[in-house]
Amino acid sequence: MKLLLLMISLILSLNAFSEEKKKTLSEVLEGKKYYYSALNEFFKETYSRTIIKDDLKRLEDLLYFTGIELLEDYEPSLLQKYPTSSTRFILARQALQTKKYKKALELFDKIHPDHRYYPEGKLLEAQVYDQQGNPKKRLESYEACQASAEKNENAALSEKIKRYYRMVHEICLVNKARHFFKAEEYKESLEAYNKIPKKSYKWPYLLLEKAWVYYQMGDYNRALGLLTTYKSPLLDTYFFPEAEYLAALSYFRLCLYEDSLTIINQFYKVYRPRFQALDSVLRKNKNSQSYFYNLMFKPGEELKKHEEFVRHILTRMKKQTRFSLDFNAIFKINQEMKRIAQNEKPVIKQMLLPHLGEVKENMINKINYNAKTDIFQFLEGVPFLSSELFKLNLEIISRKKDLVYSNKKLIADRSRGDYSNVKRTKFEYFWTFQGAFWADELGDYSLGLKSNCQTVRQVTEEGE
Repeated sequence: MKLLLLMISLILSLNAFSEEKKKTLSEVLEGKKYYYSALNEFFKETYSRTIIKDDLKRLEDLLYFTGIELLEDYEPSLLQKYPTSSTRFILARQALQTKKYKKALELFDKIHPDHRYYPEGKLLEAQVYDQQGNPKKRLESYEACQASAEKNENAALSEKIKRYYRMVHEICLVNKARHFFKAEEYKESLEAYNKIPKKSYKWPYLLLEKAWVYYQMGDYNRALGLLTTYKSPLLDTYFFPEAEYLAALSYFRLCLYEDSLTIINQFYKVYRPRFQALDSVLRKNKNSQSYFYNLMFKPGEELKKHEEFVRHILTRMKKQTRFSLDFNAIFKINQEMKRIAQNEKPVIKQMLLPHLGEVKENMINKINYNAKTDIFQFLEGVPFLSSELFKLNLEIISRKKDLVYSNKKLIADRSRGDYSNVKRTKFEYFWTFQGAFWADELGDYSLGLKSNCQTVRQVTEEGE
């Protein structure tokens, strides 16, 4: 009897909720701007019948408000019934992740050139070609991504959409730079990197990549100058162990062994213990579905002694676009749940809120997984760099011993730097560094150190 009364109450509420009998429930929900609820109801209403063109248009309209990441929660067999560019993008990305490269390329090729995810599709398509070892096609995809993102940015009506396409454009440009670096075309690589403006969220990460380009070109002063940029207070959250290794390696190439050893010793005394302590705490929570999500907002009590160090890592992660987009989705879901809780009858709340709760939980799990993956990738790179620094330390000790045994020494009869040792093009400015970091100078530093690799014979008392 209770169940019957509940069903009658639900039917009456839905009739009243619909107002216009011609409208489907998903249309009513959409009219109330309950887009996440409307999307789910839309699938319920259409999946068991023949899909028509209007259904596909409606799906794209709903996804414009919700974003396409929610499609990951639905079975691929369901998404295949809706041949839109959005569903093809998600299915192609899943095929890429499962290494079904032929299927991925087929799906990416079916994304319409005018669709909003076409540039991003080209970016992922390039990853497929990279996995297949096809650099020519990879470069073509990056260039198509860059061109279409730029076109969409120019046509966008809102600043938010412009920023999105600017971000995609810059990511494709960065990947082109990496493509040239792999091909040892360093001049072309630098040209691509230099097109990324300093205001880009990607720019701080690229300083290290550009430093490697200069290192490979033998311009160790410019490499060291770029790495010096990370010492600026504006970039204090961007700490990369790899930057310490590259700095030590650059000093080593200039035969400035004491400078190199200073960096190595600092890494072992200061940074490595922090990494080890952080790793031991985080591994205890590796299987948690929410620990790393919560960590991004407030480090736990057990991390208090490493608080500043942890805060820098997490702050850098939160600046990444994919995290900000996911946080924004959770905010919108919360707002929809709040409005439903405040404005709708109990029976409607019972119908809509559990699903939204699941969607929110899935988004949190996704952020948690990505945060955990990023943190452990960061931490798992430390032992390798630590090992490389140890090898470098042994090589320096060996070379210093060789000098002693051969009764030689490094020339070391010069000042610590000179303008004549700075290499710069006509497009690069020149400032003298006076111990202060100015925002417009960041990323343009170069040391003026002369190579100390020339040796002279030691003068002994017997030889005097």
